Amino acid sequence: MNNPSKQAAFSAVRGVAVAAVVTAGLALTTSAVAQEWRFQPEIGFGLEYDDNARLQADSALEQEIDGYLIDASLAIAYNTQRTSFELTPRLRSRVYDEIPDVDSDDQFLDFDFNHVTLKSEFGIRSSFNRESVRTAERADPDFDVDDPNEIPIDETGDTFSNERRERFQIAPQWSYKFTERTSLDLRASYTDVSYDESLVSFLVDYTDWRLEGALSRNLSERTRAYFGVGMRQFENELGVNDVDGVGARVGIQSDISETTLVQAEIGYEETERSLTGESDGNFVANFNIVRRLETVSLLAQYRRDVAAGGNGRVTARDSLNFTLQKQFTERVTGDLGLRAFQTESIDDQAVNFQELDYAEFRAALNVALSRAFSVEGDYRHARRERGNAGEADSNAFILWLIYRPTEIVR
Repeated sequence: MNNPSKQAAFSAVRGVAVAAVVTAGLALTTSAVAQEWRFQPEIGFGLEYDDNARLQADSALEQEIDGYLIDASLAIAYNTQRTSFELTPRLRSRVYDEIPDVDSDDQFLDFDFNHVTLKSEFGIRSSFNRESVRTAERADPDFDVDDPNEIPIDETGDTFSNERRERFQIAPQWSYKFTERTSLDLRASYTDVSYDESLVSFLVDYTDWRLEGALSRNLSERTRAYFGVGMRQFENELGVNDVDGVGARVGIQSDISETTLVQAEIGYEETERSLTGESDGNFVANFNIVRRLETVSLLAQYRRDVAAGGNGRVTARDSLNFTLQKQFTERVTGDLGLRAFQTESIDDQAVNFQELDYAEFRAALNVALSRAFSVEGDYRHARRERGNAGEADSNAFILWLIYRPTEIVR
């Protein structure tokens, strides 16, 4: 991150993030509503085994690891009738005695603030992650998905480097109701990703700005249609393959029942490479089904995006996400998850080493031993294929002992 303009932009956005936190704090302290603070600590101790930790296609280079993990977090939440706030710091340590170069101490911080008035709603989501590239660039099937549109789309599948990744993201949004049926939604997002210097990695630092606006109309009590436009700017530290883009989208979202939500969206994004002035167009799409029953939750999603990533350029990306959660008894729950994506060049290059197929399947079973303690078995299978580099598979298993004395109900 030696680029002065990039450092200035990062400092400015970090200042905005600090201001947002201060604003949220003032809103909390000046609220006339009685305060309600809640805390959720969680500590996990895990034993891990992975038969190909770096997803190497050459069997002679496969790295088999086993070790232990410690994962601790504290969710701090505040809610009133109009305001919600949640801050979650998290620390994770991975230790492998025989192969210390894959050891990693990782830090995470998530911030979520939302305030509602009679006609408007304002919110900020922000996150900072500092972790090993080996885990950061994998498409992790996350079982706790509150908003399908927040699923990351910037992983590269490059896991063979010893370096670390820092990722900062902030996304403010504001909506205003003109009438009971018509509203305006504005959203901005800024992502800054940097990697430790490494001679064996193709990953490069980048920033990605996006600004979007949408006009929505309630067709009924359960169904909303919308039309939106947006712009974006992508820059990497090499100064090549920088991209400016504009696009439009149209969609419909419906709560077809009290338990089921569906969303269908299609659009088009035009991108222009700053260095050459050449432009390309790509269709984008987003289809979601979310179903929440008393003992079962399901998410199914297909997306096509023009996505940024550490490979140094934006690519056309097709993603498939699936999550199924089932509560078998009061003490036993099970989870299944799949994240898969395929990237391809957005231009007409005959050969592009950034084109990639990646899929990761995850299954977990959790058994509550008491009100606060539980054990969980977590299995993952990952598969990566990139052009002439060959195919790589990985099988990983983690056995967790988890302590969670309280739970925040949102």
